[in-house]
Amino acid sequence: PTVAGIHAGPEGAYSIALSGGYDDNIDLGECFTYTGEGGRDLKGTSAKPKNLRTAPQSKDQCASRGNAALVKSVETGFPVRVIRGYKLAPFSTYAPEEGYRYDGLYKVEKWWYATGSSGFKVYKFALKRADEAPP
Repeated sequence: PTVAGIHAGPEGAYSIALSGGYDDNIDLGECFTYTGEGGRDLKGTSAKPKNLRTAPQSKDQCASRGNAALVKSVETGFPVRVIRGYKLAPFSTYAPEEGYRYDGLYKVEKWWYATGSSGFKVYKFALKRADEAPP
């Protein structure tokens, strides 16, 4: 889907993109926390035209589409492809200098629903590198 960072499927998530869309993400390279999708007004207003990528959190996230797929990935144990984007920098030293990079397969270890830095409820996911490729 356009702009979405989670590609959802019936048995869980196929892939996610880490691209600096949420303030609460923590990237440690081999493992990271990932904030789910939703809770943003992507329509914009006449005074503030839409900015699909950086619209502020304006409501709680819900358990639909990508968030539900990542929860399912915890249950099934199927790995998820991870793509890191350049917009992670300077928050992550693991971001590519430009463009996007496939970083391998990761297992979604657990999930929780908590209040994010925005003050709204967000889905959080802990992922850990699953494959044997070098870092």
